Amino acid sequence: MLCVCVCVCGSSRITRLLIEQDGEQWREKLPEIPLVPLSAQQHRREEPPSAEVLQARAEKAKQHAAQKTEVCFNSLKQEGNEFVKKGLFQEALRTYSECLKLKPEECPIYTNRALCFLKLDMFAEAKQDCDSALRLEPANKKAFYRRAMANKGLKDYLACSSDLQEVLQQDPNVAEAEKELEEVTLLLRQSLARGSPSNPRRTVPITEVEYTTHEYIHYTTHEYIHYTTH
Repeated sequence: MLCVCVCVCGSSRITRLLIEQDGEQWREKLPEIPLVPLSAQQHRREEPPSAEVLQARAEKAKQHAAQKTEVCFNSLKQEGNEFVKKGLFQEALRTYSECLKLKPEECPIYTNRALCFLKLDMFAEAKQDCDSALRLEPANKKAFYRRAMANKGLKDYLACSSDLQEVLQQDPNVAEAEKELEEVTLLLRQSLARGSPSNPRRTVPITEVEYTTHEYIHYTTHEYIHYTTH
């Protein structure tokens, strides 16, 4: 009986406090009792993320990785180009190879690395990189020219002639390609006249064609012109 009295008195005291604070409408201001037990709410919060959430997270991680790869690739490419300008072709070769590990479908890196191979008299490797570039960009003039120089170094004068003709078909104003074609045509005739392979392998001077991003810069017939990296 005493317990009931204490409970009633305690309840009355709380009621008076609520009335003093919120007025006669104190019941309307009481928070709603949750329909879902707290244990169930806790369980709901611990449920694994949905497939949509997981996909969004994966896409975000993929974009972050792609951005990181792009930054690293551009840094290595610029470093390789600087090595070429300084004539450090072995260092440039290694740097361009690292670029291709990151982005193996970048045609300019194959043509840049082909130039390094040519400068190091590694003609078979240069030809292979030009082949890779032409698979990616079948009309790449730089790849045709550098493959011509690689074929010249390999004493494959017929293939060299074919590639040079392709360069001139695309741009008849490439004077150095025309000059190389005249020379390789003579070498081919001499080789056929002898009926045997040409003289032992010799170093081939690599002359290039320099161009800007959107156009080629042409010089007179008597000037050397150079293909640059890009």
